[in-house]
Amino acid sequence: MNTRHTVARWGMLVALAVVLAFPASAAVVKRPEDGPAPMQEDPESHTTTEPLLEVELDTGSGGTVGDEPSRPPLARLFLGGTTTWRRYCARPGVKSCGEFDRKPEDEQLGDTVDYSSSVPYLGVSAELELLPLARRTSAVRGLGLVLGYRRGYSSTDVTLVGEAGQSVTREVVATDSVLTAQALYRYFFGRGESRQLLGYAGLRAGLLTRSFDVDESAQSPLTGTHRMFPAVGLEVSVPLVRAVRLEGAGQVFIRPEPGKGFDDEGGALDLEVSDYGTSVSSFGWEAELGVAGEVWGPFGYSLRFRLSRYQDTFSGAGTRTGWEAGGVAEETYSSLHWGITASY
Repeated sequence: MNTRHTVARWGMLVALAVVLAFPASAAVVKRPEDGPAPMQEDPESHTTTEPLLEVELDTGSGGTVGDEPSRPPLARLFLGGTTTWRRYCARPGVKSCGEFDRKPEDEQLGDTVDYSSSVPYLGVSAELELLPLARRTSAVRGLGLVLGYRRGYSSTDVTLVGEAGQSVTREVVATDSVLTAQALYRYFFGRGESRQLLGYAGLRAGLLTRSFDVDESAQSPLTGTHRMFPAVGLEVSVPLVRAVRLEGAGQVFIRPEPGKGFDDEGGALDLEVSDYGTSVSSFGWEAELGVAGEVWGPFGYSLRFRLSRYQDTFSGAGTRTGWEAGGVAEETYSSLHWGITASY
């Protein structure tokens, strides 16, 4: 009897153990129709880790992104030649040469001057651009300086027409010289799939000088012009491919009066005004369009056409015949600048 009670007691204990163990097993074992088992949470999933490498995209004034973003050069030197054509006209008592020429012949009174280059002025041209902060990643990378020098030589024909209709034409040797010193700021942007082609839009401002000197020994009726003046303008460069960039620029000249800003030991510069009046008011502008690009390594090319124009309005009585009430003089330069570039 005692033996049966003992066996029954052990059987009840085994059954109770199976019942208590079943819920834990049910939490782990799922039937196929119940869907995939939920993923157990990794106890280390809440652990924060720092990235081994951070990559930042550069979208500043350089306008480039990627592993090795392009940067504008620290310096670019242009060396080449210049081919320039010059036209000059002076008319009394009017506000433009065209206004005088449209008058009837019997009303075209006073000394007039017409000047045109029989052959172009051939010379040398050099320009240095400096961007000392170009390796920076901020907007200051666009600050820089440009220095330029051009000088051309030619013989040309000068024609002076008097009141009686007689004309005198003489061949004159002359030189055309230009100096430039301007500060600039450029905003750079990337083009192309990898944005490695750099273009820019910029602003420049500073001083320019332009001197046209006529050989005094030729006893020409035409005096030279010497100008020193501030100028401000815009420029743009749009790359199409590495070897081709379209470039354009424009400037406005601020009071580019002739005979101002130069040493005048013998009073020769005073003639640039006194021949035509007692005072002068001047305005000028310049437009430029061209193409440039890199050919091999740091070396490239540049070809530009530049048009510069000055208009001098005189008032008061001048020393020339018929200039009792002033008049106008117009000066136009058309030039090609071509050469090689080297960038660093």
